[in-house]
Amino acid sequence: MLGAGTVINPIIKIITTVVILGAVGIFIVRPVLDTTNNAIDSVGEQVHNAQQQAQQSSSDFDLNFARTRAQGYATSLQSSWPSAAREVKACVAKADTTAQMQRCASIGQRVVTVELGDHNTAVAYASSLEAQGDQAAADKVRQCVKDAGIRAAAINRCRNLADDLLFG
Repeated sequence: MLGAGTVINPIIKIITTVVILGAVGIFIVRPVLDTTNNAIDSVGEQVHNAQQQAQQSSSDFDLNFARTRAQGYATSLQSSWPSAAREVKACVAKADTTAQMQRCASIGQRVVTVELGDHNTAVAYASSLEAQGDQAAADKVRQCVKDAGIRAAAINRCRNLADDLLFG
């Protein structure tokens, strides 16, 4: 038998189920999803901040390391070749970036490992020329060294000049 009760009861059950599911979605599922999204966003932001801090720390370390190297070379040059030490120090004072500071350290390294030997030899030979009474030749070598600055080829020419004047 078909009556009002037999059709209305299933419709009420369906409507009640839909309302309950909608309420669960609005009051339980949506807040859980929002909280999860916020947590994921927060973790992502923290990871990004940590990466930026690590990158900045690495950049700071690189800059400080290059500065320390360059200053170390300048210090090692101070007693034997003060003008070269001043040039390396001036480079350090002007350097604003890690690349510029690394360039200063490279200059210092080149001067210490390549040019210092030729410089010291030329200066020693000039002193020997002076001790032998050849002041003009000694002055010529010293002027060459002064004019050469920290240019490798130029200081090498001064060493060769001193060698020729002393032994030639």
